[in-house]
Amino acid sequence: MKFRPKSPYYGWVVAACAGSIEFANAATSISVLTIFVVPMTAEFGWSRTEIAGATSAGAIVGAALAPLTGRIVDRFGSRLVLVFTGTVIALSCIYLSLMQSLLGFYLAYTTARIADQGGLKIGASVIAGKWFLRYRGRVTGLVFFAGTAGVIALAPLTQLVISEWGWRAAWLGFAALMFLIGVIPCALLVRRQPEDLGLTIDGGRPGDQADGLRGSQTGTSAEERSLTLREVARTPAFWMALASLFLVSNATGGYGLHLVPHLTEMGVNPAAAVAAISVMATSGAAGVLLVGTAADRVSPRWVMVSLFLVATCALGILVVTDTLFETYLFAVVMGFCSGGITTLVPIMWASYYGRGALGAIYGVSRAAQVTGFAIGPLASGIAYDATGSYREAFIVMAGIAAVAAVMMAVAGKRLAAQSKLG
Repeated sequence: MKFRPKSPYYGWVVAACAGSIEFANAATSISVLTIFVVPMTAEFGWSRTEIAGATSAGAIVGAALAPLTGRIVDRFGSRLVLVFTGTVIALSCIYLSLMQSLLGFYLAYTTARIADQGGLKIGASVIAGKWFLRYRGRVTGLVFFAGTAGVIALAPLTQLVISEWGWRAAWLGFAALMFLIGVIPCALLVRRQPEDLGLTIDGGRPGDQADGLRGSQTGTSAEERSLTLREVARTPAFWMALASLFLVSNATGGYGLHLVPHLTEMGVNPAAAVAAISVMATSGAAGVLLVGTAADRVSPRWVMVSLFLVATCALGILVVTDTLFETYLFAVVMGFCSGGITTLVPIMWASYYGRGALGAIYGVSRAAQVTGFAIGPLASGIAYDATGSYREAFIVMAGIAAVAAVMMAVAGKRLAAQSKLG
């Protein structure tokens, strides 16, 4: 493939494909599955616990596979992972439109969640880090924004399809969407890294001066400053940062399944409590874009620590929330923080450890985060069953988020020092 010197940088094409498949991946979102709960339980008589079990099982198995997927991305590129996992998700949606039993639902939806959490998220999230340096933060933000926009746009459309043609037609629609705007573009257009096309990161030709790098590409390249996963695993700062991400995922994921029940028990109107979820998604989309742009100008660790502290305050607000103002204040603040934290993680690893082993490093990180997301709601449920209230659970989670902020501040300082030595 030949490129003219002044042709647009091909990294934008690859990033667009990653955003497109993330948009279609709304099929695996818990926010979208919620829309299917009522019609599916009405037809089959399943309990909410039975349906929720498939989401947790898929997330946990996906977390276990994430480190392996990251290594595959580093070696073969994101295309293989995105095409394979996108196809698995599409086929799972087709089976969901046909299934007639709880076992069939578990097989299909758990498989889709495994492909999402253990594969597609890894392949799409590291693309910006592999192809961009100068605009790494904002491109990562755009890819994540596409995923959030998919949930915002497709949730009401899903409800419309279900009301007109039934829930089985909605699953078929998701399968078609994934094939058309997810799998096919990635199969045709995604490439492993700019060097495979005779380009340097951010564009240009080998030997040219590349913006944002210290010196020329032939002198001090991104690869020469990259660390392998084995080298990274030997640094205590990495494990401290990983523990911090695990803790904050516990804290920020622990309220999700219980948000509407908690708000209604506190006296908030049920319709307003449900609307808070949409507000949170919209705020998360804004957080993805703004935080991604900020990470190009400010140290990712300081942005990360700031978001951890703001999330701590948001959880404190949730403990006492009993008015519409407090409900939507929490939704806006926590949505922004959640979207921002998710966006920052691959940016942070790339900025400290380079892009050579970014897939493997992010895979390990993603496993820690997903495990935290799975444990948090379970812990909140246990606390509620024991005390009859979510208050104690959310207070503890606010404290956990504060501890995570301190750990990330200390770890980030050490990571920055290691980066300078590298």
